[in-house]
Amino acid sequence: MKDPERLSRTSRESHLHQLLTSHFHDPNQAFDLIAEFLRHETYDKGFCLRLIALAKNRTGATWEMRRLAVLMLENQVLKLDPEQVDEFDFLLTQLDLKPELGLDQKIASSVLKEGFSTTNLRQFIPEFRRKLERLSRVHNQIKGIKTPESALCEFIERSRRDCKLSLARYVFTADEVVDEILKIVQVTDGVEDLDLSPDPLMKGEIKRALEVLPDFEARILKRLFERSNIYWVSEPTSSEINSLVEYPMTTVVLVIKPPGSDIEFEIKRAGRKGQNSLNVVYARNGYTVPPSHRLDGGCMQELLRYEASNACRIGTIFRLVHRSEAPIPDYISRSTIYGVPARNSEVHTLDYFTEEQIFGDRFRQMRIAMKESVDAFVTEDGQSLPDGPGPLALTAKFIGQTGPAQAILCGTSSFRLDRLATYLSDKGPKEYFKRGLGVRCTNEEAQRLADELLEEVLGIYQPPSVTYESHEQYVDAAFAVPQNRVRADQVYLSLVEQIAKFWGTFLAIGGFSRGESFVARNVGLRSVWVEGQWKVEIIFMDHDAVVIPWPGDGQFYAKGAMPNISIDERYIWGRYNARRFATSEMGYLQSIYRIGSDMDAQGLTVAKRALKDAYKKTQHELLTNPRLKQFFSEVFIDRLLVWDTLVGGYLQMNGDKSANARVKKQLKEMLAAKGYRNGAYESYMGTIKQYSAFLERYSFLFDDKAEKPGERQSSVDNPL
Repeated sequence: MKDPERLSRTSRESHLHQLLTSHFHDPNQAFDLIAEFLRHETYDKGFCLRLIALAKNRTGATWEMRRLAVLMLENQVLKLDPEQVDEFDFLLTQLDLKPELGLDQKIASSVLKEGFSTTNLRQFIPEFRRKLERLSRVHNQIKGIKTPESALCEFIERSRRDCKLSLARYVFTADEVVDEILKIVQVTDGVEDLDLSPDPLMKGEIKRALEVLPDFEARILKRLFERSNIYWVSEPTSSEINSLVEYPMTTVVLVIKPPGSDIEFEIKRAGRKGQNSLNVVYARNGYTVPPSHRLDGGCMQELLRYEASNACRIGTIFRLVHRSEAPIPDYISRSTIYGVPARNSEVHTLDYFTEEQIFGDRFRQMRIAMKESVDAFVTEDGQSLPDGPGPLALTAKFIGQTGPAQAILCGTSSFRLDRLATYLSDKGPKEYFKRGLGVRCTNEEAQRLADELLEEVLGIYQPPSVTYESHEQYVDAAFAVPQNRVRADQVYLSLVEQIAKFWGTFLAIGGFSRGESFVARNVGLRSVWVEGQWKVEIIFMDHDAVVIPWPGDGQFYAKGAMPNISIDERYIWGRYNARRFATSEMGYLQSIYRIGSDMDAQGLTVAKRALKDAYKKTQHELLTNPRLKQFFSEVFIDRLLVWDTLVGGYLQMNGDKSANARVKKQLKEMLAAKGYRNGAYESYMGTIKQYSAFLERYSFLFDDKAEKPGERQSSVDNPL
């Protein structure tokens, strides 16, 4: 008679093997590991040691098996009670987080750069567990041999999100990670961008950025840029969110998300998939493209230099004012493109754009666009290289005008606001899977997408106890979970404050970006591990249109600044135009976090307070901080404050003619005393009146009286 229990076990094993065939290249190796994993329903030290050995590549395992072992190890650690200090001591020593065993031995100080708040063993353990618990929704579904098939599939899929494997950074080496990255991208030769007139501040900022990075990330980053290689998207490069190397949809950049890290690197730009990594475009859909987009898939060297310099100055100014880091990425390196991938080989850029047999299809269209672009550059800049014989001359002109180059940034976010809002809407699965990845999706896959995004925007996330029926239904149910709702409101208010703080600082120095630094496609969210807690930060990217004062600037040109500042406002708040509000930063954030009218009102209060605090603090530092004053001329600071005085005076004027006359007289006398020419008052007032609606919305920045009840109350109630 056959043993029913044995038959049942055989059936389970056969089913498991069949399941793994669709997930692994070598299902036999995976089967042995997963079968053992499912047998351990409690913590097992011996099994943990085997997992560490496998993850550290002591057994010659594949990358996918090593990642799986890491997630299994985290599952085992979470089975430990925090009071089992001896076991944690043992495991942390095995992971090289402690130099040796001993409850009095401190954790390696390097963990402080990683976002932990302590090196004391007993205090470190709760934080360590709290970081691993971020994937509790995945771990809690593992029920030994009774684990549902869907739960096991999700566990396997999560193991392939390198950045989500918290322990991976302790078992993978930086060289191993870079080797995996290089398997996914194309690499050609580049040359370090030797700027003959570099911003002297930049070198120190790059050094500082590398010093504050955790050791693991710094080693990876240094290896990526040390040879000035150029990195290109390839066919194997995935657009799936949180891939080790991701080619985010609707972009031409590569982002690298190191294992166990909340830090992202961006390679800007990395070409397009297909036959031509680089192309030339002069017009698209009947409209001429901006000059910066004529080199399709690549960056212009001068713009990269300008953008890097802007970011460097903004970051330094913000840090000097607020004693904290600016919410922008660091520009680590720039390289001139020497070689371009073409037909499974590398060719020089001159040959690539000149030889039809190298460039391939659409060569003639490309050359027409190149001629149109070259002519346009001459018209715009008034400069041109000498003409020469043959087709190579046109290529040389174009390359001379564009200077194809690439940059590596640190601290970006691929979770752009517009994409997040779309992926969390009812259109999310269709946009991400069908249009983006070109695949169909099941309800389980759509649910995983929602869970992964919600975890990112909330930092800490509790999935709803409902069956996924539609994307809208599931996401709404997720935000209805009490702890998620509380968290969403807290994060939303924090993000509003972060935005207001950054823009308030920007405004106070007379800076603007013509909307480029604030448009939703260039602004992202990311969850970061800080002081032993998960926090959500906003990141402002793309600063190639920024205008900020330099030490040689002696005037604040309000007439030129105000229209551009207004564009920034439109992309940040957008409230003065209800039709456009949905595509402003606030509109997208309210869509992402499902914000109601009460929380919206609280957000307005927070924004107003943070904006004014940042504005006034920056002005104070401009006058009192010697290090900050080095970035501006004394004349410029004075002229900037004169503008504020004039705006404040205008906002004080009302129906009292005699009072208005006194204010006007005082303002004119002030301008005369400061050496302004005749007519300056009328010129300034013309600009102020032209942008009076904007200035009245922000009257609280210029005159404290504007906040008193009864004075221009209609303008102050809803300033943003």
